[in-house]
Amino acid sequence: MEHDTALKLFEKMKQHGCAPNLNTYNALITGLCRERRLEEAWRLVDHSKQCGISPSEDIYNKLVECCCNKRMYEEAVDLIDVMLKHGFLPHLECFKRLVCGLYDDGNDEKAKATFYRLLHCGYNYDEVAWKVLIDGLLQRGFVNGCSELVNVMEKSGCTIDPQTHAMLIQGILSQREGTYT
Repeated sequence: MEHDTALKLFEKMKQHGCAPNLNTYNALITGLCRERRLEEAWRLVDHSKQCGISPSEDIYNKLVECCCNKRMYEEAVDLIDVMLKHGFLPHLECFKRLVCGLYDDGNDEKAKATFYRLLHCGYNYDEVAWKVLIDGLLQRGFVNGCSELVNVMEKSGCTIDPQTHAMLIQGILSQREGTYT
């Protein structure tokens, strides 16, 4: 694996007194997360912190994505909490994967709680965020969850455009057939 070679080079860098920078950590952690090597990625995050280099928003998002890929949703929620404390918002795709993953696992209450928490942190008026989440839920057949989100959208003052209505109608009609795309 090429990331093993990169990790060996990383070790040699340290042995020769060459201090890794944020870009070095970003590249290594991103690669490890792609390969779902979360434990090794976490070790590098810890090492970067010991060296005074804080993880970037991108690194946090890669770690959340990796947790979701491994169906470690509780860990992903905890990581979102850390991100928010550092002033970072999860990328829209991470947000969708986490909330949809929690729904997939039957953890509806945690999915809703995570969704509401993120609403209060900056996504509440972003119609694109709502559409992405609604689409993700419809793809998984969670029409009822989408209905709840629409109610929250309306209460939050977010207008529902015709495209979103059409998406919901298509989801409701195709739920019986399992053909939502």
